Amino acid sequence: MKIEITEEAQAKLEPYVKDGKKILLDLDDGFGKYSDEGTCALLTKFRIIVLDKDADLSDYSVQLESPIGTIYFKDSAKDFLDDGMSLRVDPKTQLLIFANTKEIIDKSVNIIE
Repeated sequence: MKIEITEEAQAKLEPYVKDGKKILLDLDDGFGKYSDEGTCALLTKFRIIVLDKDADLSDYSVQLESPIGTIYFKDSAKDFLDDGMSLRVDPKTQLLIFANTKEIIDKSVNIIE
């Protein structure tokens, strides 16, 4: 499966993609090694998590092809997978937006290193 990343979003992410670092697109739902306690059930919150190349990715079995390399996605968030997934930058806020063909999923994706 693929995820489109606009040139502006690539520019934001490229400094983190070095030395074999791994990129996770993480739904903060309380499941998985890198997820916090989870957020309110009414709020969908995704984060980009940057990990060392030897980090444990066992909770992130889905691999998304992207222009900046493989992005790992957890199985428990599969409901958000769609052929038209994208990461782009909101021109007004300069925050990352995660969307699919049906909707904007998260308008403020944080990058955590």
